[in-house]
Amino acid sequence: MQLGDWDAAEAEFARAVSSYGLADLETLNCQRGWLAALRGDAGTAETLLAALSDMRASEDPQDQSTVSLADAFAAGARGQAETALRRARDTLAQVDALGISGESLRWAWPLAARAAYELGDDAAVAELIALLDSHQPGYLAPMLRAERDLARARRAAADGEGDQAAAAFAAAITGLRERSTPYHLAHGLLDHAEYLTGHGEAAAASLAIDEARDVGRRLRCQPLLDRADALERVQSRIQA
Repeated sequence: MQLGDWDAAEAEFARAVSSYGLADLETLNCQRGWLAALRGDAGTAETLLAALSDMRASEDPQDQSTVSLADAFAAGARGQAETALRRARDTLAQVDALGISGESLRWAWPLAARAAYELGDDAAVAELIALLDSHQPGYLAPMLRAERDLARARRAAADGEGDQAAAAFAAAITGLRERSTPYHLAHGLLDHAEYLTGHGEAAAASLAIDEARDVGRRLRCQPLLDRADALERVQSRIQA
């Protein structure tokens, strides 16, 4: 999942079910639901996640964080940004038990920051950035540092800070290339493309959109493909 080889991950999940008889293993089904949600298959995700009775009743921080993360991505697949933000923050609430750079938190923070941005919830964005700022650099996973840079770039763009936003996006994209996952890089590229489109840099925006679309196709991630298509439609209207 981290390397962006989602087909291999799905094959491993299928093998666990067909060859090892693990169809009823809740931790496996939670992972399967998370992958389905990432790919935009909300129906499959919700079916798998609805059956996690033991994990939902568990008081174990790892169980709680994993389920809330999968729920957050399932909500995102439905376009339910408020629920996605709330459930992603439920995962982040386990920071004391799991550490800020635990796997589920590494994925929850970018989703929470993006959902807060989409909702125009500036207070939530500020709180999320402050959460990362409260940890010493050595405790932050590299992808979290890159995602924090991206969140700051989005905020600078929204505040009309042109020069600062341009530099912040350039730094964020470099960080995402070097330190994050293909999925997160693609979303960052589309954020940058949106900024470039709004500033009349259509050619550069098109390159970013094309690269993000290539990632979306490789991952078979429909939400990424939908975002790329939507941005291209905006470009066409501006250029018409």
